[in-house]
Amino acid sequence: MLVMTLAVALFVVSNWRSLSYYRTALTTLATGLVTGKTTTTKSADYRSSGYILRNTTDATTRTGADNTPVEEAMQGVLLQKTYHYHYAADTPSRVKQKFNAAIQIYNQTGIVKLTAGKANSNENQITLSAYRKKEELSQGTVEFGHGGPQITQRISWRGIQTTNAGKAKLNVTYKQAVKLSVAVHELGHALGLDHSSDKDSVMTPIDHGNTQLSAADVQSLRSIYDKK
Repeated sequence: MLVMTLAVALFVVSNWRSLSYYRTALTTLATGLVTGKTTTTKSADYRSSGYILRNTTDATTRTGADNTPVEEAMQGVLLQKTYHYHYAADTPSRVKQKFNAAIQIYNQTGIVKLTAGKANSNENQITLSAYRKKEELSQGTVEFGHGGPQITQRISWRGIQTTNAGKAKLNVTYKQAVKLSVAVHELGHALGLDHSSDKDSVMTPIDHGNTQLSAADVQSLRSIYDKK
């Protein structure tokens, strides 16, 4: 009994930050398991793996008109600031060049740290690549790239571990898509930033050539990764 008590105490102490952060969600989950009523959320704009505990009072859920929105999948979760990134096979060198420059821009914020290499199951990762997709001219818009997060959460004796396996890719069908502003935009999606109506933001859905994060972009990025 003493050994079990000490083990529980050690678990609580070593995981106090995450247990405290997800306190309300854990209570709701426990109640749902008892009553048989649990819910999951789905959206076409993001993906999450299984049931995800979320802190619904977190700042990422309250982005307003002056903020760059946060991808729904990234709201109310604790994530590490470090990512490992790698390129998919056959990614053109010109695409790698743009993404490498975009990575430097995000690293310069000091909020996240992206390093080359493969991640293990307990680490954040981003897969960078290229693809081809030709749009119908009648649509009036062209898709230059695609990106977004994929959240997975594991609850075990080690605690609550939440990771992001984000993806960002450029549509090499169009040469104007292989540019720094598009790479910064799609990488922003992978890191959790959503579309913004601010023309100064790198997350505006219409490419304005922005390559430097606006103050609102930085603020929202910080709200995702700098949890107090």
